[in-house]
Amino acid sequence: MRKVYAWFGLAFAAATIAVWSIPETVDARTRAHASAHHRRHHHRRRHHRRRVHTLPVSDNAPTAELVFDADTGRVLAIANAEQRVYPASLTKMMTLYLTFRAMQEGWLRPEDTMMVSQYAASAPPTKLGLYEGQSVAVDDLIRASVTESANDAARVLAENLDGRFGRNLQQMLRADLAAAQADDAADALVDPPTAEETAERAAEIADMQALASSITADGSEYDFARLMTLQARLLGMDDTLYRNASGLPDPDQTTTAPDMAMLAYAIVHMPPQYYSYFSIQHFNYAGADHRNHNLNFLTHYDGADGIKTGYTQSGGFNVIDSARHGDRRLVAIVMGRQSVATREADVRALLDAGFAQTGAVVAVSAGNSDFLTVGSTLDLPTLDHAPAAAVPLPPEAIVPSAPTPTATPASETRRRGHHGSSSTRSR
Repeated sequence: MRKVYAWFGLAFAAATIAVWSIPETVDARTRAHASAHHRRHHHRRRHHRRRVHTLPVSDNAPTAELVFDADTGRVLAIANAEQRVYPASLTKMMTLYLTFRAMQEGWLRPEDTMMVSQYAASAPPTKLGLYEGQSVAVDDLIRASVTESANDAARVLAENLDGRFGRNLQQMLRADLAAAQADDAADALVDPPTAEETAERAAEIADMQALASSITADGSEYDFARLMTLQARLLGMDDTLYRNASGLPDPDQTTTAPDMAMLAYAIVHMPPQYYSYFSIQHFNYAGADHRNHNLNFLTHYDGADGIKTGYTQSGGFNVIDSARHGDRRLVAIVMGRQSVATREADVRALLDAGFAQTGAVVAVSAGNSDFLTVGSTLDLPTLDHAPAAAVPLPPEAIVPSAPTPTATPASETRRRGHHGSSSTRSR
């Protein structure tokens, strides 16, 4: 009987130990499963972030760079000044410049809303995720274009500006052209041009007049791109052609580093309420935080206050950055880099070298140019950001004329960019 009791006791003890061990085993297995899930999820997140920073770049992406003093126009570093490059999302700088000019004229307010078309909503990334029929505040569209570099937001701005204010903008730019002609006449009295210079300038004026006449204000992005190109010509951007408002790949949409310097100069000298948009670090929309693609520069470079990044596969990684040290403001333009890291490193090195120059200007980078070298002074545009004296007709009173076949202005055919594979991403 004692043996029976002994065996019974051993069996009971074994069963008790087994029962006590079950929760520990289940808990351990649960923790192990959770740990494995965390590792897999963490790996996926790390892999996703890594992919963002290894976007493909064409091996033959054209490169250029330029650093200049934003007050004097003095060139501190330059390379490949004549190289035509793809602006990518630097294109949005011109879209926003015309937006700001419309706001300055009083035609548009930050709290006004714009309707999203199916075409705008279908824009490839990067984008805000707008949907057809949605009504979005102008302020949100500007912030999205600056921070997220949202292609759908840029399209909304382009279509609405062209459809509602296309005739106003056309009239404004024609007034700018007339003012430029008056300046030419005044300059000619002081310093008469040669016959060759006169003929060349006459051709430029005729080119801009033809471009202005081709604008139909039909509410299309393509027509708005004509306004962008005309504004570019008036700023002295003779080698820039715009085909869209976002910077999405188009083989004809090209520019040069000196041309981008003209646009950057015009933007940094806009009233602070407009230029300050380019220093926004975060933008919250529909509960999502959108970080500025230029955030690292804005938060880690002394005196940084803008401006814009860009990327396409065919054009590489581009950036235009502005910083102020004391009473000096420099602007650096870096085009066609192979990665975000090299773009960041190069723009910082160029700005550092520019701010370090206190006496004679020393070349920072190699490059030959017949018309611009280190120490040259850019022929910066004359800016008048005061509202026009004559108030154009209100948008609702303007009836767009029916599109008529027009000859393509020379400004739209003079440049044919480098043809190559292009990513649909513009950022």
